[in-house]
Amino acid sequence: MFVGDSTLASGTVVLHHVASDAQGEIDSTRVAADGTFSFRLPTVPDPGRAEVYFASVRHSGILYFGNAITTAVQLDSLYEIHTYDTRTAPEGGVQLPLEVRNLFLEPDGDRWQVTDLFQLRNDGDRTLVAAEGSFIWRYPLPPRAADPAVAQAQFATGMAEVENGDLVVRTPVAPGERLFVVRYHVPDPFLTLPLPGTTQTLEILVREPAPPLDAPGLVVGDRVEIEPGTTYRRFSGSNLSNTTVRLMKAEVPGKPPVRWFAVILGVLLGTVAVWAVQKGRPQRAPVQTGDDARKALILEVARLDEAFEANPHPTPEERGAYQARRADLLRRLRTL
Repeated sequence: MFVGDSTLASGTVVLHHVASDAQGEIDSTRVAADGTFSFRLPTVPDPGRAEVYFASVRHSGILYFGNAITTAVQLDSLYEIHTYDTRTAPEGGVQLPLEVRNLFLEPDGDRWQVTDLFQLRNDGDRTLVAAEGSFIWRYPLPPRAADPAVAQAQFATGMAEVENGDLVVRTPVAPGERLFVVRYHVPDPFLTLPLPGTTQTLEILVREPAPPLDAPGLVVGDRVEIEPGTTYRRFSGSNLSNTTVRLMKAEVPGKPPVRWFAVILGVLLGTVAVWAVQKGRPQRAPVQTGDDARKALILEVARLDEAFEANPHPTPEERGAYQARRADLLRRLRTL
């Protein structure tokens, strides 16, 4: 058990168990003077029952969770819970860098739905808490964002919300990364993104079919297939500071002159011939790159948030299991 880089020598650790047929707090113990604690699990974690064990401890009024234990092999490793002392953010909040910002744009009827993921980073050694009536951090959404909704699953309702077009965070922000998810609609994919402060990595993925798009200042990457049959057009940038990024309508090249039709037809016929030859060969399964794996994990986090948000009255165990699973996904994201 740690508080910052030091040993936490007091407190009560609670063991939680969540499975397909049961859930709840099943044990508790005091932290020893050397910061250690131990539990004897009633069963070995069984992935077939979607079984999860995790532990929590409260320090300075804030609840901290350890990683989720879902397999027996994890029991061979030392289980750690990291807590931190607190610091009150000044009135008007603090400016924290964005480690990663990912936007997924998908057609939704006559509008576009945006899933906007903010991976915030606290480089300090204390958990930031909001002063009475104030906030920790705020950030503008695109000007035309409508019907915004914050995934409230990881914190109490009202601790992070959209106010006057800004994402406003009041929930404690511990050292390290913290992920917030906002969903909203826009009339079309032509976004204007204000980017105050520092954004280390920006990635915008637009689901196809989509109109021709251009994003001056960003790199146009290869199309990404996150799920079979679903492709996204990709735009990315890095080390952005106090700037604005725009997704604009791209200029469509004019029709080629008539004299090129014969050349184009020849190329098409050649392509068809090559395709016909290759069609009979065994096809290799697509190889998922590290970049694809990262985006799949981000989508899994977003879906986890959405599923939990749909539960209006989660139990403490459901909330804890969600937080432990979310922390595990974010840990895997960091390794990529």
